[in-house]
Amino acid sequence: MKENDVVVIGAGMAGLMAAAVAAKSGKKVKLLSLGAGTLTIGGGIIDVMGYVEGNTPAATPSAGLLQVAPEHPYKKIGRPAIEESIRFFKEICEQEGYPYIGNLDEMQWIPTAAGTLKPTCLVPKTMNTAELKKASKVIVLGFESLKDFYPHLISKNLANIPGFTDKEYETVMIDPSLADGRDVTALDVARWLDTEEGLRDCTQKMRGVIKPGSVVIIPPVLGTSPDYRVAESLQNTLQCTFVETAAIPPSITGLRLQTMMRNYLRKLGVRIVEQALVAKSIVENGKCIAVITEGVDRERTYYANNFILANGGFYGGGLIAEPGNVVEPIFNLPVVAPADHELWANPALFSGEAQPFAKIGILVDEKMRPLDADNKVIINNVFVAGRNLCGYDFCFEKSGNGIAITSGYQAAMSVQGEKK
Repeated sequence: MKENDVVVIGAGMAGLMAAAVAAKSGKKVKLLSLGAGTLTIGGGIIDVMGYVEGNTPAATPSAGLLQVAPEHPYKKIGRPAIEESIRFFKEICEQEGYPYIGNLDEMQWIPTAAGTLKPTCLVPKTMNTAELKKASKVIVLGFESLKDFYPHLISKNLANIPGFTDKEYETVMIDPSLADGRDVTALDVARWLDTEEGLRDCTQKMRGVIKPGSVVIIPPVLGTSPDYRVAESLQNTLQCTFVETAAIPPSITGLRLQTMMRNYLRKLGVRIVEQALVAKSIVENGKCIAVITEGVDRERTYYANNFILANGGFYGGGLIAEPGNVVEPIFNLPVVAPADHELWANPALFSGEAQPFAKIGILVDEKMRPLDADNKVIINNVFVAGRNLCGYDFCFEKSGNGIAITSGYQAAMSVQGEKK
């Protein structure tokens, strides 16, 4: 007896997207989550294609898609599904009150905590740089005791980037009074701003150091909730434009995105099972019947008609490197990897070339079904999404969340039987 139409393994962006698409179509979906995924590490922005071969920035995400290699997941997914997935994602954001901006025909270059610019495709409205580009004077605002955000470094580096050299930069600091003798994280500040008392206190302190009409670069601290309440309150009261930077973990923008997606799934009736370590599967005659989780108490078996594997490659335990081999532990799917370990890495770390180990993964067809060495489908009702896929280097290309949402979308649509 099948308890679910679809079981999704993994709660990163690929798994969340796959579950959303399947549930939206009326499927009964269960999501098995072992951890938090990488959203709070990789950030809440959607990279699609930032760089192409030779470490060259793509003119637009769309232009970058035209230059990917034949084995790249984007080639399997196809342009129509890529466009549909982005539209579907933006509809979720709009519906949940946390709209994103951007499209395939325009690269979003957003400031980082190091004062560099990062190429991406879709960003929350708090990362909209339109006013920043036009401003003649820019304020970089930091918080006392906040580690890994240095306003003077940001100002210095931005001033050397074409398009930002003609601006006047001013750095200011405010004290959130949260230190208690320790460093403060972006999460601490964001939680402070979540409270009415903290928001009032911060507004008052900002009023003393920034003037109305200013464009203010700020770390990603404008609240933890997937909404723009904090940003709009500050902007309306102070009559300023705030631009959040990309930053190192913990990623508040990633936390907002994760919360938004999980909220959306719960509204659709998706059952999320936390701390579910999927250890093995039951496969009969080329079809998966169930997957089995292991815990401290007992094994649990989850039956379904279809399964979507999105548990994160090496980073999430979806792929495991062993001496002389790489294995996929749940379905025992073949993994495309150089037989010689010496070929896994580029010895020149800063060569500007992709790392071969990053492209290790599972070969799939256009429906995201796993293939063997002869390009034959191995298990008909298993679909692969996200970092488990072979043929791309998300870090080098700046394509991670783009692959996640597009492959998650494609896998779920293939479950519905709507793809030829």
